[in-house]
Amino acid sequence: MPSLSVTARYNETKIEVRTHLLDDIGCLLRDDARLADVGTVAIITDDTVGALYADQTITAVRAAGFQASELRVTPGETSKSLDTLGRVYQFLAEHRIGRDGLILALGGGVVSDLAGFAAATWMRGIPFAICPTTLESAIDAAIGGKTAINTPGGKNLTGAFHQPVIVATDPTCLKTLNAREISAGMAESIKHGLITGDDFLTWQETHADAICNLDDDILTELILRNVQIKCAIVQRDPFEQTGERMFLNFGHTIGHAVESCCDYRLRHGECVALGMLTACRMSNAMGLLGQDTTDRTEQLLLRFNLPTKLHEPIPTSRIIEVMQSDKKAKGASLRFVLLEGVGKPVIRTDVPDTIIHTAIDSLSPE
Repeated sequence: MPSLSVTARYNETKIEVRTHLLDDIGCLLRDDARLADVGTVAIITDDTVGALYADQTITAVRAAGFQASELRVTPGETSKSLDTLGRVYQFLAEHRIGRDGLILALGGGVVSDLAGFAAATWMRGIPFAICPTTLESAIDAAIGGKTAINTPGGKNLTGAFHQPVIVATDPTCLKTLNAREISAGMAESIKHGLITGDDFLTWQETHADAICNLDDDILTELILRNVQIKCAIVQRDPFEQTGERMFLNFGHTIGHAVESCCDYRLRHGECVALGMLTACRMSNAMGLLGQDTTDRTEQLLLRFNLPTKLHEPIPTSRIIEVMQSDKKAKGASLRFVLLEGVGKPVIRTDVPDTIIHTAIDSLSPE
């Protein structure tokens, strides 16, 4: 598969997708001229991924001539915290990771967000790279340079733009994921289809069985298609200045609020699925979107075993309260990405409260 790249101002990320890439990660780092001064690599992973791939990755990094050390954190969204970030900083200090060091994130979106934010702030910024091991990370979280941790006030409120030097995706890593993790990743893929055009959405509908069965060729094409979509958007609007990159937040305003309200018991992608469905329903209620597209979205979410209802009741008032603290809010107004059709996203701050309440109420478990 050809490698891709995305440029954000003066920073460029090289993105490579191929099987058995973990065995070559050391050479990939060593062959990058931008990392000529790097001598040490700090690998940040979690307990689950570390048990599967840490030894393989450390061996590959050391074989390329780097010194390597490893820190494992607890799996799950709760590790995107100030406490865990403090652990990372202490680890970097103890292993004397200086400006000639590199942080390598090995894992899913939680690990890449945490490690990326540490890299952005350690020594006022050192390079980092990502080896995504989940579908959600490979097609979304690892691409674009957004890094963050969560705070009591909300999800991803403390963060920085810090482009990884390299994103190296080995599709064989996805074979160890359970069905729920694959489904959660597909929420971001469905989002890409809804905001960019019918061709990709139809492709996902056509190849749903092959995706669920983790067909090698289809899985590789799935990753490539998503990466190309996100790279194109990020390249045109790397810091959300023109508004186009905000379209990638489709489903995330309500999704992030649900995530916080359920204490992260639901996967990120599962919450995004709920957010996308409510965004479609709001779009429909405002006369922007036909019911057929809302129904099509719901059926595709169900096809990939994504939730269309909450599993436990959350007061609508609580979800709205959390949304009002979201970084995507504009002043006192809630800001939503809505649809005027497949491939026609719009940003609206004028959604009536009654429509917001009704859409969120529709998620209540029966």
